[in-house]
Amino acid sequence: MSASTCLLQRLSRATSKDQGLPGSEQDVLRASILQNLERILNSRDGMSLTCDKYGIPDLTQIVNGVPERVNEITRALEECIRTYEPRLTQVKVEHVPNAHGPMTACFKVRAAASSGKSDEDLWFETVVVSSGRVRLT
Repeated sequence: MSASTCLLQRLSRATSKDQGLPGSEQDVLRASILQNLERILNSRDGMSLTCDKYGIPDLTQIVNGVPERVNEITRALEECIRTYEPRLTQVKVEHVPNAHGPMTACFKVRAAASSGKSDEDLWFETVVVSSGRVRLT
């Protein structure tokens, strides 16, 4: 089994009838990381009973007009990704102002992903909508 997918994905695939991996190993790795990042970045500090630091601070303030928090949130995103997505290294998060309109906040995440064979540079765009929900593309 490949280490490019998280444990729950490997267990799920092992119990399903479809054992085939769609796409290349790098595509599978990228999709797995994207799914995990979306899960992490849509969790808020204190939501997890087992790890109170899991997640990120409330993002609605930055979306709803408190731009002074941009640097704080950028650092929090970077730290959270470094801590809870171990397949990524060299994580850099950058705020992209006004990329998707006035009621959203956009961040670009750049990192290197290791599949055990080689490293691949990845980037994701995160868009925070007015409700505070994070979408990754």
